[in-house]
Amino acid sequence: MSVFQRNGWLLLIGLALSGCGPAGPEAKDGIPGASPALTPAPAGRFLRMGMMPKRLGNSYFIACRRGAEEAARELGISLTYDGPSVDKVELQAQMIDEWIAQGYNIIAVSPNDPELIAPALKRARETGIVTLTWDADANAKTSGRAVFVNQAPAEDVGNLLVDLMAGATNSRGKTVIVTGSETSPNQNAWIAAMKRRMEEKYPDMLLLETLAPEEDQSRARQMTLDVLNAHPDLSGIWALTALALPAAAEAVSQAGRSGKVYVTGLSVPSAVRSYVQDGTIKRFVLWNPVDLGYLTVQVARRLDEKKLVPGHGDFGRLHAVEVTEDQVLLGPPLVFDKSNIDQHDF
Repeated sequence: MSVFQRNGWLLLIGLALSGCGPAGPEAKDGIPGASPALTPAPAGRFLRMGMMPKRLGNSYFIACRRGAEEAARELGISLTYDGPSVDKVELQAQMIDEWIAQGYNIIAVSPNDPELIAPALKRARETGIVTLTWDADANAKTSGRAVFVNQAPAEDVGNLLVDLMAGATNSRGKTVIVTGSETSPNQNAWIAAMKRRMEEKYPDMLLLETLAPEEDQSRARQMTLDVLNAHPDLSGIWALTALALPAAAEAVSQAGRSGKVYVTGLSVPSAVRSYVQDGTIKRFVLWNPVDLGYLTVQVARRLDEKKLVPGHGDFGRLHAVEVTEDQVLLGPPLVFDKSNIDQHDF
């Protein structure tokens, strides 16, 4: 018997003893690290999928995970939802290489850097693994990723954020942005769209600076406090991540500037509910992250089956989803305020 044959028999015996295939990683975010499906979907082959957020421990990505696991159960996909505990693209690339070695069929990544993640995605694609991005995109050309599952067009997000600020500040005054990291592709796309919107429609709005606390909530709060102290006439703050928005709101509250400095941005309702209820945040923007996770896994199955085509179609419980040659769009961004925040449990 050859080494290959002997190893193959050992693998089959191991899988039979395990009952449900490969074991997943240790529990993280309070949830098991993998969602192994007991049986493959009726019309498709058994798939192992690795889905990677920018980082673990973030309420936004925990909500995405819920939707991803829901779709994996529906489709019979063995899903590993895992990622680094800090915003480091090098750690993401290392995990992709581990998944390549472990024989995953599909890898979906929300990259911390669009360029630095590309070689790892290319290596995965060259071994026959279906690769896609979600939440944030990689360099499509150098990575060779199949498609980007986009929560909302960047222009729509940026325009909406600026319009909310303009409506609250009479389209004028000093503002700052608190982002996540300097290399985050989706946040940089939103910022570029915001700057275009201000230049085109609101020339009296002045953007002073963009703060990048690297998804550290304590650091984001302190950096915001420093800006508030340096600019007593500050009109507004945009905070663009699930951690940055509550941090900015807490800083404004601590500085006694609630109602004087308009705070908006992107976060999950669960992270900012108290600040909406006390009026520090009047309105903020997001989409349904549970649906984004769900759609990503649905798209992955369609890619594996080579059935993803441009147009509008249904993906499980999501209907009329737009598919282009390069992207799958969840839909337009949503505005949350005191009237609707309690309708959402993510």
